[in-house]
Amino acid sequence: MKKNQLLLIVFLSIGCALNSFAQNDLKFEVNKVLPSIPIQENKLTKINTLTDLDKRYPASWVKEYISVEISAHKNGILTMASGSSDVLTKEQKELIRFADRKYDIAVSVMYLPNNSLKESTAKQHDFKVTIMPEKNATYGKGSEQLTQYLQKNCMANIDAANFKGYDLTAIKFTITEQGQVADIKVALSSKDAKIDEMLVSALSKMPNWKPASFSNGLKVKQSFVLTIGNMESCMVNTLSIRPLQ
Repeated sequence: MKKNQLLLIVFLSIGCALNSFAQNDLKFEVNKVLPSIPIQENKLTKINTLTDLDKRYPASWVKEYISVEISAHKNGILTMASGSSDVLTKEQKELIRFADRKYDIAVSVMYLPNNSLKESTAKQHDFKVTIMPEKNATYGKGSEQLTQYLQKNCMANIDAANFKGYDLTAIKFTITEQGQVADIKVALSSKDAKIDEMLVSALSKMPNWKPASFSNGLKVKQSFVLTIGNMESCMVNTLSIRPLQ
C-alpha cells in the first residue's frame, strides 16, 4: 500500500513538473499577414460569380442588380468591364484572369436592396480583392533556419517570466521585392520597452529573404508578423494572420 502511495506521489510530482515546463515554454511564430479579401493566383481562372471572388459577398442583400463594375490593371492600364448580375460576363472574367498581379481587383455593385419597403433606394457595395503570390517569401533554406535565427537572436534574450496568462507580443515587418526586411513596427507591445527594442533590432539585422513571387516570376512585397506568447489571446484576431503554407 505504502509502495503504491509513493509511486502515486512520484507520478504526480513528475506531472506537475511537466505542466510547469509547458507553462514557461515561451512560444513564438512567424505568420503571413492577409489582406481583408485575398484570392490565390491559381483560382483566378475559376472565377464565375461575385461569391467566387469573395466568399462573404452578401448576395442575400440584393433584390435586383443595377450594375456590376470590375476594375483591374491590365498591361499597366486601368481597365473596366461591366455587367448586371452576380454572374460575371466573359469580359469581366477575362479581365480578372489577366489582371496585373501586383494590383488589387476592385468591384463596385449598384443594387436595389432585398427588403419589404415599397420603394427601395439604390445602394452601393464596394470591395477590393488582393491576388496572393504563388510563392511566399522565405528565409534562407526555410522555416527551420528562421526558427534558429529567432531562437538565437530573440528568444534567448527573453525571460519567459515576462509573459503571463494571455500576454502576447507582435512585431510586424515586410519583405520587399528585393528580399530586404523593412517597415518593422510593434503591433502589440510586450509592455517592456527593452524587449520591444531588442526584437525590432534583431529583425532589422536579419539577412535578406527570397522575396514572394507570382508564377510569371514577378516579385512582390509580403508582410509578416512575429508573435511571442499566448496565441490563444483574443488580440490574435486583430493581426489578420495565417500560417505560412
